[in-house]
Amino acid sequence: MQPLDGIDVLDFTQSIAGPICTQSLSVLGANVVKVEPPEGDAFRPLIDGSMFASCNRGKRSLGLDLKHEDGRAVARELAADADVIVESFRPGVMARFDLDYESVAAENDGVVYCSITGFGQDGPYEEYPAYDPVAQAMSGLMSVTGEVDGDPVRVGTSAVDYTTGVTSAMLVMAGLIDGDSQHIDVSLFDVATMWMGYWVAHYTSTGDLPKRAGAGIYGFSPYGVFEAGDGKPFYLATASSKLYRRLCRTLGREDLLADERYDHPNDRWDRREELRAELESSFAEYDRRELVERLVDAGIPVGPLQYVDELVDDPHADYRDQFVETYNQTLETDCLTTRMPFRFGDGPQDTAPSPPRRGEHSRELLREQGYDEGTIDELLEENAVLE
Repeated sequence: MQPLDGIDVLDFTQSIAGPICTQSLSVLGANVVKVEPPEGDAFRPLIDGSMFASCNRGKRSLGLDLKHEDGRAVARELAADADVIVESFRPGVMARFDLDYESVAAENDGVVYCSITGFGQDGPYEEYPAYDPVAQAMSGLMSVTGEVDGDPVRVGTSAVDYTTGVTSAMLVMAGLIDGDSQHIDVSLFDVATMWMGYWVAHYTSTGDLPKRAGAGIYGFSPYGVFEAGDGKPFYLATASSKLYRRLCRTLGREDLLADERYDHPNDRWDRREELRAELESSFAEYDRRELVERLVDAGIPVGPLQYVDELVDDPHADYRDQFVETYNQTLETDCLTTRMPFRFGDGPQDTAPSPPRRGEHSRELLREQGYDEGTIDELLEENAVLE
């Protein structure tokens, strides 16, 4: 038994945030029906099909034209029986199809209805379209990301989308536990703004704007990417004076502990480049593997900076079973993607199969809904339903 066995989810989402929400529910046992327009999810071909392959496992696909009266009728029938509905249209779009929360709740008094948008269901920006980088830009997240003297940059993956998806799944499960019909409103902007929590606290406490610090964190030193003697990069995070002292002793650099210029965290930050040069002369005495092991043994937060090829071969990721086989429909090839990080007991729970083709399960789902073969054929001929 999975925690969400027996829960029926109707998925009207595209892109990443919504599909990650419904994939999370699927991995936990829910029956997820992905409703796709005639052209399919717009993200199917992006990054050579890799985005879709990573966000839509464990679902069944129903090809449905919501602009067709009969297509809308099918969707409303499914909505009336669903435990959960997740949609990622702009506010007001679902109302055009009589599939908004109010319309559905009038027929389904226990539905948990989750809307995922760029900026939420109300407010000055409610009509703004948005993708992950727009939320990063407007929330301030992009302003604190990048090199010290460089331009603001986007985080290198769709981190806000993924966090929004998992947050939405958590709220859906809370709604199921509560048991009452309700409308959950989640936005990329809200989630991205949450990421800025300690910077907002710092600014409103001091009046100082946070500054970009490259791979480090403003005010922390030594903290960031360094090189070992073999030229391989690693990440070192000495977030306290206690860890700094431990680092110096582990490297045999008691001279740095005796140097008053580096006594206080603010001093170490102000002289971070000088301190970097001192430490890198010691790091150069070790290859990366040896150095990381030495620092780890001393209890210092450190790790190799890995590229994707190294991550895929990482022994800890392998031991934790972090990757799952799936199928890239755009490239027509098998590949790996990351599991959802949900574990109960001793093993991974994410065994969801590869994403479906658009409309792959249309006939099957209509049969389950009680449609006879003649009616299904008519709906397919009219292109109200697609397979």
